Amino acid sequence: MKIKSLNQVELNKIVCQLLDCSSEKINFRTNQILKWIYSKWEDDPENFTDLSKEFRKKLKTNFDFRSLELFDYQHSRITDSIKFAFKTVDGDIVESVLMKHPDRYTLCVSSQVGCNVGCVFCASGMYGLKRNLTPDEIVDQLFLAQQFVHKNEGKRISNIVFMGMGEPLVNYNNVLKALDIFTSDWGFKISKRNITLSTSGIVPKIYKLVDDGVKVKLALSLHSPYQSEREKLIPTAKRYHIDDLLQAVSYYFLKTKKRVTIEYILLKEINDTVDHAKELVRILKKHNIKVLVNLIPYNSIGNIYFEGKLLQEPEIERIKRFEEIIKEHYEVSIRWSLGRDIDGACGQLRMKIVS
Repeated sequence: MKIKSLNQVELNKIVCQLLDCSSEKINFRTNQILKWIYSKWEDDPENFTDLSKEFRKKLKTNFDFRSLELFDYQHSRITDSIKFAFKTVDGDIVESVLMKHPDRYTLCVSSQVGCNVGCVFCASGMYGLKRNLTPDEIVDQLFLAQQFVHKNEGKRISNIVFMGMGEPLVNYNNVLKALDIFTSDWGFKISKRNITLSTSGIVPKIYKLVDDGVKVKLALSLHSPYQSEREKLIPTAKRYHIDDLLQAVSYYFLKTKKRVTIEYILLKEINDTVDHAKELVRILKKHNIKVLVNLIPYNSIGNIYFEGKLLQEPEIERIKRFEEIIKEHYEVSIRWSLGRDIDGACGQLRMKIVS
């Protein structure tokens, strides 16, 4: 049984089976275990010193306490970001990135081994999708990163973005279970306001996210205001028309009152023109969504071509021109990605297999 896939109620039931004691005592023991894992960042039951040796032995026998191991990490000398490579039990490598800001530490987590969305500008889907990550594997990314940061810097990770490998809304149930552990008082206690879930646009799941009352922030990977071009950049965009997608995002905004982030990777002479900027403004106004437009200059993943053009970051003049058009109507920011020098920037995470 993977202990980091269980919520408080589920763990309580199993503790009840392991101990012959009152419900009050069981609740107390459950909370002791959860405190060790999610508040003290300790998952070796041998070190749960306020529990009896006999009970610790039962815990070790009945639970798997770790689903990932820290296989490797790279530290950016330029931005101080850290890219973690975690190895799964079956030998796959999934990557997470710690981004350091003066007022917060943010961890970018992965939700799948690989990805089947197939964005032409993203390395995560180069080898397709192998499988969904389980709740405990998603949770272990934060646990191991937090353990690392606490040991080396005495800091706490306060923000989470689901912008790593995979499409989180395809792995909906496992992501929601991980979110529960991230945000609960018995878990990591991370504020829902500090968690952003990024999607390429799985329309039914955006509605479900709202109807299920999942109150995290939403980011939409749009990358083109034109349906035909978007389908070429993001092959799975063929499933949902851009108007239907923005209608779903509008529903999210109306129900949650939370501003939506529009993510837009700028590709030189492909989607960075004046016409693209004006059309982006038009379609956003049509659907009456309060947004922050996040412009992301392309991060290279090798010699990749799109309709005969090499994918490149636009010149600063083209980026600024695009920004100025958007700025007249919406709040806009340019995300100069952290971790480029360690292949840890937006679009650069990829699946690896360890032999």
